Amino acid sequence: MSVRPEAFIEQAEYLDRQSFLDWGADHPDESTIIRKLTQGGAKLISGPRGCGKTTLMLKAYNKLLSDNVALPVYVNFKRSLSIEPLYVSGDRGTYHFNQWILLKVYEGLYQSLAEIQNSIELSIPRSEAASRIAALEFSNYAGLPELDLTIDWLETDILRVLEKCGRSRCVLLLDDAAHAFSPEQQRDFFDFFRQIKTREISPKAAIYPGVTSYSSSFHVGHDAEEIDVWVKPERPGYLQFMRRVIEGRFPSDALDVLYRDKKVVDFLCYSAFGIPRAFLNILQSLLDSADDDEGGFTGLKRRQVLAEVKEHYQNTLKLFRSLNDKVPTYRNFIENGELVFGVGVDLIKEYNKNKPVAKQSVSIAINVADMSQELARLFSLFQYAGLCISKGVVSRGEKGRFEIFSVHYSALVNANALLGRKAVNIDDYVEAFSSRDAHEFTRVSPQALMNGRSVGELFELSLPPCSVCGAPRINKDAKFCANCGSKLTASSTYKQLISRDISALPLTESRVAKIKAQSSIRQVKDILLDKEHKQLRSVERVGPFWAERIVRLAEEFVE
Repeated sequence: MSVRPEAFIEQAEYLDRQSFLDWGADHPDESTIIRKLTQGGAKLISGPRGCGKTTLMLKAYNKLLSDNVALPVYVNFKRSLSIEPLYVSGDRGTYHFNQWILLKVYEGLYQSLAEIQNSIELSIPRSEAASRIAALEFSNYAGLPELDLTIDWLETDILRVLEKCGRSRCVLLLDDAAHAFSPEQQRDFFDFFRQIKTREISPKAAIYPGVTSYSSSFHVGHDAEEIDVWVKPERPGYLQFMRRVIEGRFPSDALDVLYRDKKVVDFLCYSAFGIPRAFLNILQSLLDSADDDEGGFTGLKRRQVLAEVKEHYQNTLKLFRSLNDKVPTYRNFIENGELVFGVGVDLIKEYNKNKPVAKQSVSIAINVADMSQELARLFSLFQYAGLCISKGVVSRGEKGRFEIFSVHYSALVNANALLGRKAVNIDDYVEAFSSRDAHEFTRVSPQALMNGRSVGELFELSLPPCSVCGAPRINKDAKFCANCGSKLTASSTYKQLISRDISALPLTESRVAKIKAQSSIRQVKDILLDKEHKQLRSVERVGPFWAERIVRLAEEFVE
């Protein structure tokens, strides 16, 4: 069985156009979402990492290019956190970030003109835009003369392009728009988003649930419609959608081998919890393990599949824990939140004991009246990491109104939380996930989730420590460190992230150990600085594909 390594490239922006067009699996609501992304009006598409936001944006981009009515401009803002140190240093962060946003849109506009084979010189040459973007991202802009780009300049250029190209309007597809976790950057971005919206210019942005901060003048629902694009595991057509993810990418002989045990494939679909990227990652790990066997891959081994699903859950937890560095203010939420999540899974397990398959619960329900702001914030952070899905609010009459959260299926598998038996096989899991009653959920109280501890005790906001000696701040208004006397300044999230050990990346312990033993790579920044992947390529079993994949994981970690 042979599968091209490229088939496991899960991020749409890294695929060549033909592969992207050939391999795309249609979202169950694709026609509606694409229509909203290609028509007028401001839109926000929301979902966790890997759920397909970029794929939908690029599909909208390609459709608009071919329709010859509106001009699409695709811009990926994933490098935005590299500008964050300028906010911390006080070096006019807002000014430089706004210039970077405008430059990135100009770069996207030039790319769109190239796609439609039209050359129009804009207010800034393409080469200068590219060099200034690189200078800002590497904080190497000191020698550059100031340009002072404005939104008015950009709007004027876009209108001129529309007139010369004979297109009626422009659609700005702004991907990874709220990628940076800096509240200041998110505020500045949404100020730009609101101001650039006109009758002729329609901005669309991809955001994350739970962690996106808006400017005080930006209101979701009024300034932009939010569209949830996360495909939920219990919805009709879910399995068909997930299967199409591999059916477009894998050759027929590979699919024949995989589908020898269709229950296992369905189990993996459910375990991916609506994240196509996760499904591909799990399959790749299984095939990589099979390559170590002399006979090669001959089919999915159930014991190995269960182990890989549990490993996937650990990687999902790693993503949640990474918020410790990305939003350090919520450090207590992350550290104690993992314990709360574990209690929730245990309560589901207890509820499911001695219940038939159709009565199994995969959700917890919390009375809306008991949902504090702190607990609501915690569950938003869970949703960012993909640990749970909000199912909305249901009324139970006199008992009250309850908000329902479905828990990641791989977490339930990891804890053996279904069916209440010591040995649960894959067929049992598939039956429980596919035939359960949607009205079955586990009602829990905040007190039970927090093991009797108080909200204030568990979820106090964290103040950044002294950047010199590391001592905690006495209070939020302190100007100088009580321990060493140094002036207290904010630390750079970006610099902290690139200094993390590579074990923080979603890599197996054995791969991390090999990289450290066979190269000089220790920190995330070492991977980012590894020119032409020479250090990574020196590691056993790290070829061109895996080297690029590890670099992408490092880039994603700091974005």
